Amino acid sequence: MKRRRLMKAAGALGVLGAGTGSQFLGENIDLAAAQEDETENGQADDSTDSYEVDTVVESTPENVVWGAIDPTKEPVERVESDSVVQIETISHEGILEDQPGPEEFFTNAGIPESEILEDQVRVYDEVPHDGAGPHVVTGPVYIEDAEPGDVLEVEVLDIDFRVPYGANTMRQRKGGLPSEFTWNDSEVIEFDLDRGVAELSDTTEIPLEPFQGIMAVGPTATTGRVNSVPPGPFGGNIDIQGTGVGTTLYFPVFAPGALFFTGDGHALQGNGEVDLTALETSLTPTFRFTLHKDAQQMDWPVAETDEDVYVMGINDDLDNAMEQALREAISLLVHQKDMTPTEAYRLLSLAGDFNVSQIVDINKGIHGKIPKSIFTDGFEIDPQTLGESF
Repeated sequence: MKRRRLMKAAGALGVLGAGTGSQFLGENIDLAAAQEDETENGQADDSTDSYEVDTVVESTPENVVWGAIDPTKEPVERVESDSVVQIETISHEGILEDQPGPEEFFTNAGIPESEILEDQVRVYDEVPHDGAGPHVVTGPVYIEDAEPGDVLEVEVLDIDFRVPYGANTMRQRKGGLPSEFTWNDSEVIEFDLDRGVAELSDTTEIPLEPFQGIMAVGPTATTGRVNSVPPGPFGGNIDIQGTGVGTTLYFPVFAPGALFFTGDGHALQGNGEVDLTALETSLTPTFRFTLHKDAQQMDWPVAETDEDVYVMGINDDLDNAMEQALREAISLLVHQKDMTPTEAYRLLSLAGDFNVSQIVDINKGIHGKIPKSIFTDGFEIDPQTLGESF
């Protein structure tokens, strides 16, 4: 089924509802269709770019993995390069073993039973939590003709909220201060989707900035099934603030079909993700997949927005993660802007912006941002020449 949608500007918020319609316990609501009606009536945003959704992947029990990124799982969908795919995801908060189940967890926090996502209840009831991580991951999507050594381009075209709330949970002896915070504590936070904010209290609200914490290709066959928590060269739980609508990511392909997975929806997250979790919620992102054959082999994922190019450093030691991010940034400038390593190193000291992505996912993350505006001749990623480290 193809679905025509307006492409939102970077950072815009999708309406509540996604794909074939959000299914709550109390009722089924097809708000995506309502959004189409608004578009046809000229009441949607003023963007003129559009796309058609070629395939919708639902977050049904057979389409998800709980706790792992598993390249041995049979693909849930096969698509051609340049396909637009909408992928439903669900949050793990409310269904983990230290929580009472989604109905009790959310109704105890004041969420009406009619707003609890039916898919989340089904996963809780039917899917074994047989991976080492907490996340429920949807996939894999198989991209035809993708082979190890290729580059997969993934554009984040849209993100829809499936529910108007999320949860933040700190857990015993985890997070950035494990010796000080020695108890579990969950807070369910409601959204005002009309105003685009999360309402923490009567006096505190934070703008919503949704993105997928997990975006990944399949690891190598020798790596096999991996814990959903630590990110790696395949991407995974990269948790980089700002990689929402309008972001394009480039992944090295390690397995036939590339095998794209996504999950761990975040309504918003601060750099560092210091108490262990972001504002976790159920989202439906829409991606366009473009395969690049005969590209120079790359080591790690790279991302870009209209304003910045992102590189990643991931290591169990934060200092080593910073060194890796710096090397990746130098390599990017060497391959993409024809700089010498010395020129790139100097530029990064003057204009690079390196931030802690997260410190809580076993492998810690640093992301470096290079502003495009500093280049008078422009800077758009050429996926054919990303290349290996300098």
